[in-house]
Amino acid sequence: MQLVAVTLICPDPAPSQLTAEAVTDLIWLHSQPEDRVEHIRSRVDLNRFHIAAAIIAATPDAAIANLRRVCERALRHTPALRGWRLVPT
Repeated sequence: MQLVAVTLICPDPAPSQLTAEAVTDLIWLHSQPEDRVEHIRSRVDLNRFHIAAAIIAATPDAAIANLRRVCERALRHTPALRGWRLVPT
């Protein structure tokens, strides 16, 4: 199991109206069994969402690729995340 993290940002300087719990739920909603996500935790910091996850994968690179894929899915399909994007970590 690997512990990895990504950050989502929004160019709008206004703080997000989404809670950390809501972001966690949105990411879980877009997780699929093949992503092998075991745990997700989010923290909201103004216009940033910090997302950490425990993922079953052989390497940290494979785990981060899985988490990025889940987050990209959530960004594409969740109206509440419109305007948000993944940033390199």
